[in-house]
Amino acid sequence: MTCFICSHESTVAFLDLGNQPPSDAFLRKEDLAKKEMRYPLSLYFCEKCGLVQLGYVVDPEVLFRDYVYTTGMNNSLRKNFKELVEELVARLRLGPNSLAIDIGSNDGTLLENYVSYGIPTLGVDPSSAGAIAVSKGIRTICDFWNDDTAKRIVKDYGQANVITATNVFAHVGDLDSFMRGVQVTLQKDGVFVSESGYLLDMIETLGYDAVYHEHLRYYSLRPLRMLFERFKMEIIDVKRIPSHNGSIRVYAAHTGAHRIQASVGEVEQEEDSKGLYKKETFVEFARRVSAHREALNTLLSDARKSGKRIVGIGAPAKGNTLLNFCHITTATVDCLLEKSDLKVGLYAPGTHIPIVDESVLYSEQPEFALLLSWNLSDELMSKLRQKGFKGKFIIPFPQPRIVH
Repeated sequence: MTCFICSHESTVAFLDLGNQPPSDAFLRKEDLAKKEMRYPLSLYFCEKCGLVQLGYVVDPEVLFRDYVYTTGMNNSLRKNFKELVEELVARLRLGPNSLAIDIGSNDGTLLENYVSYGIPTLGVDPSSAGAIAVSKGIRTICDFWNDDTAKRIVKDYGQANVITATNVFAHVGDLDSFMRGVQVTLQKDGVFVSESGYLLDMIETLGYDAVYHEHLRYYSLRPLRMLFERFKMEIIDVKRIPSHNGSIRVYAAHTGAHRIQASVGEVEQEEDSKGLYKKETFVEFARRVSAHREALNTLLSDARKSGKRIVGIGAPAKGNTLLNFCHITTATVDCLLEKSDLKVGLYAPGTHIPIVDESVLYSEQPEFALLLSWNLSDELMSKLRQKGFKGKFIIPFPQPRIVH
């Protein structure tokens, strides 16, 4: 497998999660009897630059055109995006003559935060969620971001003062085309801000459920620095943020345009000290993943005894990785409970667990609720208790446990 960033051809496979359907490929009832497409889901480590990546790339048309995820459903992300925009407006002194572009803009949740400042915006997103943004009056190009799309944008709208790419920078198959697009669209003193799941957090929390086909790369700072250098850009600042169980926010600019903050060296030093560029770290991670699957299945089996019911809370993409890897089906989990109208009535990919309205939790009071968005456990447990759930919670990570 060739490395996405340095083109090294001897990457090392260290974790195989099996053949899985795309995590957001939810099924309608009439689709259950049809054959599902499954693709390899394995992680590789590049010993040259340190990148961790998938070994198989699924056609983005399969993954993103018919997309049921909407950013606006996630309260934590809404808060994160509001704070990010406030920071960028102040830091870059954005105003009515500026242009802010969001790549993978989804339903426009991030861009909405610019409206009160009178800052012109442009979203770029190929999925069906882009139509939601358009209905809100948010200017959106419904296409994939690449160098061709970027050239059209520069011609029609000019260059951008800031480009954001939150939870999309790791999704792109043609990374060079993506970067050429950023390079040509960003003004000389502009800033490109990406947010991606952080490899160090995934290793430390054992969060292998973050591995699914949309996430082609699992970033740390050293390979990102090498990537930007290839396109005459450099990392000028970095922050660790709590989104998605730990993400890294990276600020990049054209080389020499901005002063490099101390945070860049500090984070790289921490990565080195924690063995993030040693193969042994990932071999041990794979061993822990295998042990986790056994522990979770044992806990669920014990909880299921005496006819007790288990339901899943939410139907996030990460949850589907967990369910499929651990072979959890309706024999163990009765249903997944959701608030999103886009998912209620559908079935989880691979496991075919039905997705029903969250109200079932309160009307039927199952004994156990498995928190698939476990990174939001404290927030979710508080809300579900307030709404009347009396049962116990099962939190799958970092170690499976029951909370009364």
